[in-house]
Amino acid sequence: MAWRSGCTAVPADRPPAGTAAAEGCWTARVQYRHAPAANHAALDAVLASAPGRPTLPVRLTVELAGRARAHLPVDPPLTVWDPCCGAGVTLTVLGLLGAGITRLVGTDADPEPLDLARRNLALLDPGGLAARAADLDALAARHDKPSYADAATAARTLVPASTPTWSVAVADARDTAAVRGALAGASPDDAGPDLVLADLPHGIRTTWAPPPARAAAADDGREPGGEFLRAVVTLLRPEAVVVAVGRGRTVALPPGVRPLERVRVGHRAAVLVRAGALREG
Repeated sequence: MAWRSGCTAVPADRPPAGTAAAEGCWTARVQYRHAPAANHAALDAVLASAPGRPTLPVRLTVELAGRARAHLPVDPPLTVWDPCCGAGVTLTVLGLLGAGITRLVGTDADPEPLDLARRNLALLDPGGLAARAADLDALAARHDKPSYADAATAARTLVPASTPTWSVAVADARDTAAVRGALAGASPDDAGPDLVLADLPHGIRTTWAPPPARAAAADDGREPGGEFLRAVVTLLRPEAVVVAVGRGRTVALPPGVRPLERVRVGHRAAVLVRAGALREG
């Protein structure tokens, strides 16, 4: 997959043998193979974000998607689903910087940030970046802030690498019926998404479920991340690739599930896993 934007190595201690982090392929030093170094500050300024809802860094987003695509059996036009899309930043970054993407689907259990997601994804529509540049010019004039003018310039110079169709819907990823409706028509052959990229809930305003449900899950020993991943793959074909990102040293997988890769960058960890492996594990 061709990505726009040499490699930065980030040290990470190899986890002890026998731990969940040691399972499968652990990347002790991250090499950016799919995301050349670039200054993405201007792109960050173009995108709208929601307070208290962390987003993945642009370069890490591109790198993880590139690694996932390398594990797909062929290099088809790509359908990407973000089941924790929030403000849609991850999907928009992929549409702007990743070639060959034909469909982007965002779902989230919380409807609050989805208007921002639609606003961000609209940048991929004809005239979307020009409209955003005009808005930023107006903000620059109103507040006399050069940063807005710089962002407006960035918006005018951006040319999306893909021109995907996109959709956003309210759906809890663990509600199969709701997600099936959101994904309807996401793939031309109705085979479902090729790639799932999810930044697992960890922010001030991002949680797994309302407090009673979280308490019930804790009482019966369920790992919410594992429950989430198993729910996601029910709607994927076996060869699809799931990328889950979390805070901390590792992202736990259900027992017996072997990952394709594990990646650690700073305080974030990511796991790449085949949908079929999650379904069978």
